Amino acid sequence: MRARDAGVTLVEVLVVLVLIGVMAGAVGLSLGPVDRGDTLQREATLLTARLNRAADETLLTGEAVAFVWDGDGYRFEVQRGADWQPHPVALLAEPHATPGARPTDPDGAAEGRFVVDGDMLPVTGVPLALTLRADNGLETRIRFDGVNAVQVDTP
Repeated sequence: MRARDAGVTLVEVLVVLVLIGVMAGAVGLSLGPVDRGDTLQREATLLTARLNRAADETLLTGEAVAFVWDGDGYRFEVQRGADWQPHPVALLAEPHATPGARPTDPDGAAEGRFVVDGDMLPVTGVPLALTLRADNGLETRIRFDGVNAVQVDTP
């Protein structure tokens, strides 16, 4: 017969495992969120998709479209006569805030306007080159020629 103090019981092992789990959870929560660039990648993908959608709408309607960005985010507008109005497509009409991913042009300007005419040509004659910069220093670039938007590189 075995002596009672020869080892540990299953209950003791389970109690130790629960304590280790609780301590590991507390340490994990105290570290806080780690930004791995997920926000930047998500915003770049979303912006690329919206630029492509705006180009599709220009192809269908023949209306000039403007992509307008500032330090808070971006929006799309269409030209009706001499006036610029919010885009008629609800997805593009609402201003989109980009917390954690600020758009800038190659000169570093935090605000600007890129207009594509009804023939899907940039009014400036030069494709848009936009950089999205995250708070953690990561960045990615998006190129839009009036027809197609692509992410040039990823973080």
